[in-house]
Amino acid sequence: MKKIVLVLTVALLGTIVMNAQPPRRPDMNPEQMVEKRVEHLDQALSLTEEQKAAIADIYTQEMVNMAKDKPAKKERGEMPDEATMKARREQMKASHEATEAKIEAVLTPEQAVKYAELKQHEGKRHRGHHDGKRGGMDRGPKKAGCCDANCDCNGKKAK
Repeated sequence: MKKIVLVLTVALLGTIVMNAQPPRRPDMNPEQMVEKRVEHLDQALSLTEEQKAAIADIYTQEMVNMAKDKPAKKERGEMPDEATMKARREQMKASHEATEAKIEAVLTPEQAVKYAELKQHEGKRHRGHHDGKRGGMDRGPKKAGCCDANCDCNGKKAK
């Protein structure tokens, strides 16, 4: 009897611990994603209302275009070949660069400089600039000079 109670207690505690973990990325609809991206730029660049509306339109158009170009094979559960995937990545990269150019056109010269710095910093974050390994920054020593005191990589202050 004691063994059964112990097993059930461990199972219950395991379930509680697993459910206590917050989701890694909350599911957002496209409108929420656009809103979050515009809010992020507004905090960094102090956008005007007109700029916010124009950038929201640019991001919305990018999402519409990407959804329209989504391969039908993926919806059927088929995996594309390597050449198709490479072409798709190149297409997405070109679309992203075009979107960035449109955003830069909306910004003032001062904001454009800050935007370029922001893109450069975020590019480093997404390439795994801390230790070159997959899995995040906690798996090894940082490369010298990759972060400064104001770095907020993945929500954690640099040490």
